[in-house]
Amino acid sequence: MFHTGSTGLRNGTAVLADESAAEPELYFQRCRWCQTTTFQRLLCPTCGSTDLAPELSAGEGVISVRRAFTAAQADLWPVHMAEGFVVQCRVDGPPHAVRPGVRVRLSHDGSTGRRPVVRLCEEVALDGWF
Repeated sequence: MFHTGSTGLRNGTAVLADESAAEPELYFQRCRWCQTTTFQRLLCPTCGSTDLAPELSAGEGVISVRRAFTAAQADLWPVHMAEGFVVQCRVDGPPHAVRPGVRVRLSHDGSTGRRPVVRLCEEVALDGWF
């Protein structure tokens, strides 16, 4: 789950507890049987176990290659997080710099939407593409 405040746990699911915290939080799941990481799943994609434990992500990742997408997904990019799972995120940054291989970090954008928002870690120089 994606949250922009402090969290608590209710029925094994992370929930928003306090809106005043400054640091955004991203929870993922780790399978207790095979240690595979995943994001918002009911079953482990590797072994099929339902024994998934929520963990807090460090919030850093790399934009991945985007395959076929619809117009509704035009502002979403797959981000491969440091823990090993992939999540669809909105990317906050100049359009010329948003491309695969760029490092990103979880961002606080003031909303608690369903999609996490990430920000570019470093400024990417213009390379002639406008």
